[in-house]
Amino acid sequence: MFKNSGFTLIELVIVIILTGILAATAIPKLIGNDGFEAQTYRDQLVQLLKTVQQQAMSCDDNCRANSGGTPRTNNLYACNKVIIDSNRFGIPKDCGATFPLAGYDVPHLGMSKAEADSSSISFNSPLRIIEFDSLGVVSGCTGCIIEVKGENTLSIRIESQGYIHEM
Repeated sequence: MFKNSGFTLIELVIVIILTGILAATAIPKLIGNDGFEAQTYRDQLVQLLKTVQQQAMSCDDNCRANSGGTPRTNNLYACNKVIIDSNRFGIPKDCGATFPLAGYDVPHLGMSKAEADSSSISFNSPLRIIEFDSLGVVSGCTGCIIEVKGENTLSIRIESQGYIHEM
């Protein structure tokens, strides 16, 4: 008589698959996030810069002009500005605002205060207020480099012609 001992092929395959799933999910959490947070905020800032730049190029002088003597401060995109603080970024509530601001709580157009408070990310920019003209160029910026500092330091470059890219 034959004595059956050992595991079947199906049992071995199931154990290998479960070990692979466990390794794929548990090991990255034990090692760390490898700068994922910094990459996320860098990508978010690049998209915000590009969105505001596109709005600046599509919004003519009439779009930004005063309406009946009243500034268009309620049109957030008419400012064509992105504010970069040491721990967060966003667009201003008031077009005439200067730095430092009392607040800019527009979380879907930047980094919310709650995100900034729970994050270890910091930003370093030569300009605190980045304002685009109608050609999509930032005044006072010839090759500006914005640093996003977390586990890794990642960079965004705004070329003198207005081209925005990750470095």
